[in-house]
Amino acid sequence: MVQADDADLPDAGLLDVDLFQPALDAVCGVGQRLGEGCEAIRARPMLPSADWPWRTVGRVNSTDRNIRSHCTGTLLASTVVLTASHCLYNFQRKAWIPVQSLFFVAGYQRGKGQATARIARYVVDPVHDVSSRDFRAGFAQDWALLILDEPILDTMGYLPLAAFSPADKSAKVQLAGYPALRSHVLSLVEACGATSTDRANRIYLNSCAAMRGDSGAPLLINTGGAYQIAGVFVGTFVTPSGVFSLSVRNGVFRRALQNALDGGGS
Repeated sequence: MVQADDADLPDAGLLDVDLFQPALDAVCGVGQRLGEGCEAIRARPMLPSADWPWRTVGRVNSTDRNIRSHCTGTLLASTVVLTASHCLYNFQRKAWIPVQSLFFVAGYQRGKGQATARIARYVVDPVHDVSSRDFRAGFAQDWALLILDEPILDTMGYLPLAAFSPADKSAKVQLAGYPALRSHVLSLVEACGATSTDRANRIYLNSCAAMRGDSGAPLLINTGGAYQIAGVFVGTFVTPSGVFSLSVRNGVFRRALQNALDGGGS
């Protein structure tokens, strides 16, 4: 696990929420917005998952003790996949999912993928203790790096992390994932709306039409067809003013990524 001094531990809350309270079906299940939200997800255009850059996105599949589930993940390097840490935790059994029960399928589409890899280990935020039965993260700590047991090479390279400012209006903010309503095809949220941040400047708040299954999806910055990764989608949050999609900004886990690439972070 990534090591950090106590002073480096991030605030566990978001907007004064101290406990992890994902509402990953919120877009599809908030009162009168039920039909509207689900239709927005069904209307997301399908992406050609065998093509660049979409083949770097894939499904993180879990087969933990007869419970099958999936999230979305993105290759950041030949052996590193970005996803959400709650994808690695079985909330029903209150236990962390062993690496033997996880695998990543790059460029997944309708039962087939461009490449499949097992997970050797994973790196999560220091607030976690994966030897315990607890999930301790707030939204800002809900990120994970999966270290693959074999590299997945891509001749085109991998999407870079973006230095993105919400004040920049020249780029489109988008999201690519595998929502539960259409779990076997990669689809795109073409417009995530305006971007703001939480007070700690660790979370991007948008209005992406996303839900369960999209967890771990890359929050993308599209500048004239050139894509970069601004963060990782971790859930939705219901407030009196509406439903927000939440993504951990890449600055939170950038040091952990560099450590993993350097061979550390075990």
